[in-house]
Amino acid sequence: MLASRGTTAVIAFFVKWVRNASPSVQPTIIMTDCDQAQIAALETVYPQSQIFLCTWHVLRTIRSYFVTSQFLKLWEKIKAWVITEDLAEFFNIWDEILTDPSVPQSVVEYLASEWLQVSDM
Repeated sequence: MLASRGTTAVIAFFVKWVRNASPSVQPTIIMTDCDQAQIAALETVYPQSQIFLCTWHVLRTIRSYFVTSQFLKLWEKIKAWVITEDLAEFFNIWDEILTDPSVPQSVVEYLASEWLQVSDM
């Protein structure tokens, strides 16, 4: 899809076009980055599908937020945090990040505001 504006309406128009062209295709799982317009459009067009975030995109976005080479231990924890499928482990790693005094508060706040809310994805 090529569009000058990636609004929910534009993306939904395209996804509906794909759905209508292939009505027998009903995806059970859809993977995307964390673009809220994409997610909203996909939820509208395919309400029965489960939407997951792409690990590569999530890590790429988080990595752009701080200099990982200066916080190697934190970066390793974040990578483990993002890929774990175990909810207890997810919150255990989060607690380690949250309580580690070497982790900048700005990073904690960023992770809490941007990524905790989508942990189910």
